[in-house]
Amino acid sequence: IRSFGADVSITQLFKNDENQPIEAVYCFPIEENAAIYSFTAKIDDREICAQLKEKIQAQQEYTQALQQGHGAYLMEQDEKSQDIFIINVGALLPGKECRIEIKYVTELILVNGNKTRFVIPTTIAPRYNSSVGSISSPAGTQAKYVQSASYTIDFRCQIYKLNEQITGVSSSSHPITIQFTENTYDITFGQNNTFMDRDIIVDIDLSTRTNTILAVEKNDEHQLALMASFTPTIKDCQKVLNTNKEINDVNNEFIFIVDCSGSMQDEHKIGLARQAMILFLKSLPVNCQFNIIRFGSNYRTLFNQVTDKYNEQNAKQAEQLISQLSADLGGTELLEPLEWLQSQPPAANHSRQILLLTDGEISNVTQVMDLCRSMSTSSRIFSFG
Repeated sequence: IRSFGADVSITQLFKNDENQPIEAVYCFPIEENAAIYSFTAKIDDREICAQLKEKIQAQQEYTQALQQGHGAYLMEQDEKSQDIFIINVGALLPGKECRIEIKYVTELILVNGNKTRFVIPTTIAPRYNSSVGSISSPAGTQAKYVQSASYTIDFRCQIYKLNEQITGVSSSSHPITIQFTENTYDITFGQNNTFMDRDIIVDIDLSTRTNTILAVEKNDEHQLALMASFTPTIKDCQKVLNTNKEINDVNNEFIFIVDCSGSMQDEHKIGLARQAMILFLKSLPVNCQFNIIRFGSNYRTLFNQVTDKYNEQNAKQAEQLISQLSADLGGTELLEPLEWLQSQPPAANHSRQILLLTDGEISNVTQVMDLCRSMSTSSRIFSFG
């Protein structure tokens, strides 16, 4: 990790314990904004470096290689979700091992202005697939979801010091050991046999709040890459508010979309959603407009119109609905309520806030994200879960 960027290398080892050649299909999560730049496979003393090709062409060449009895390796992004990649290790001979190495770069998350967060996802939650009407494993595989697996993970992280700007390094997900050198913090897991049952999270505390980020990288061919990120300060926001005083007169719309699908059945999910909704309801400003949308295989709204006035009568009606929230609406079709809201944009001088409470277990992530981006000019969307 250097500044606000991370160069990540993942090594995966496949071994064929069967008595015949096999094709291993492996799905793994990756940061949505990550950019993969290297994919290599090593068997015995032979190392194969992948080439970037159009998806259909790559799939055809992979299939042809298997039909001819050759070993072949394919990595592709899941069509429905940008945070899942699929690796195919084909024609792996009995007793042979294949070492796959993937390298990617990603940007760290800025938390509260004075902390950066590095995340490596290690699990895939069961996701509802609208095309089959049920939960399915990605990439057409038939794997069963399990709460825990026997696979372990080894983790090593090197954080370069930023001119003494780093005041601390910690992890809320795993016990870690930190060794200090002149230029780096070297991090490893604090225990052996760490299982892949949760994401790896590393937090880096900074001595000063950072609002502007600038990073420069140079390669051997004298080419430069520049990354810039700007975060507005409180003064910046106040300046905008004073310049655009009409914003103070804007009427607020608060629309709550609550996941009531079968995957929310656990009381730690639907129960927490009820608690959160009561808190939200009692925190709404006077004279605002609001609505509650429950969704699953279909969606149901508290009010027939997009929003209604927040008053004592409507608040009581909403509180009664919240007390009866349950995971009884089947599948997880998030796209439909969002499309309904998109078709009815907020009125002039109205500011719409959409608050989504869900466990996020959907397969058509790309469609949902594209729709949310298209709505960003008229609505602000916040997700909880």
